[in-house]
Amino acid sequence: MKCHANKSITNMKKKLFIATALTLALVSCGKNSSAYKELKMQYDSIAAVNSQHESELAEMDSIISGVLTNFQEISAMEGMINLNPLSGDIRASQRDRINDNMRLINEKLQANRKSIDDLTEKLQKSGRENSRLMKTLTQLRQQLEAKTQEVNQLREELERKNIAIGMLDSTVISQGAQLESSARENATLAEQNARQDRELNTVRYCIGTSSDLKEMNIVRRGQVLTEGHNDTYFTKADMRNLKVIPLMAKKANVLTSHPASSYELIRGTDKMLTLRIKDPQAFWKNSKMLVIQTN
Repeated sequence: MKCHANKSITNMKKKLFIATALTLALVSCGKNSSAYKELKMQYDSIAAVNSQHESELAEMDSIISGVLTNFQEISAMEGMINLNPLSGDIRASQRDRINDNMRLINEKLQANRKSIDDLTEKLQKSGRENSRLMKTLTQLRQQLEAKTQEVNQLREELERKNIAIGMLDSTVISQGAQLESSARENATLAEQNARQDRELNTVRYCIGTSSDLKEMNIVRRGQVLTEGHNDTYFTKADMRNLKVIPLMAKKANVLTSHPASSYELIRGTDKMLTLRIKDPQAFWKNSKMLVIQTN
């Protein structure tokens, strides 16, 4: 089931390669030079992202490993309930053992359902696309439903053999129905929250010459248009992750309204400018749209 991690590992390898290249570049630059400061900033950003991804991946692997272990233990406990020699007239000790095993099986099914739901919600809230992990969660959920049905069949077989497990039966059914309903509600709520979170933190930016911006109906008579422009010219991003925007130009003007203290234009060794956002909350407070005119 650990195939979900491949994509994340590949991305981290790419970032590690970039970080290594930046490290070599830092060695060749003077610590007081603008080039050194710019490279140091990029290196620190990549290092922080790598550390976060490794931590998240380890946590996800731990949760999935726990779910798989529970499935194995459930199968083992099912095997301990040997129906063949049982009849309606059984000893109290046998009945108690069956009750205990059924209770433990039910608890582990509940724990697995909660782990899968929590991991699904965490993935949705992260805003990251990870098709491999989502596929793994789907497979685990299918396995959970199959195992739940299998346990219900075992319970029905126990009933046919007149093994009274009393209130435990109704508790398992009731809790199962409640968990199903709660899981659906949680999934819907998590999806709504994730969508609202993405919408609240989504920003757009575009970079272009004066003629480009006019052609795309973004700027007219020196004013930025708030509607009627070509949306395909804009790049969408999450304001929480957008820290640096290379402008690939030696001259640039920020046309939209953003506090001057919330950003800075940094000139690299190649004379090209880079926009660095120092305070994302303040920078995007007045406008979720950024328009930069280059010369």
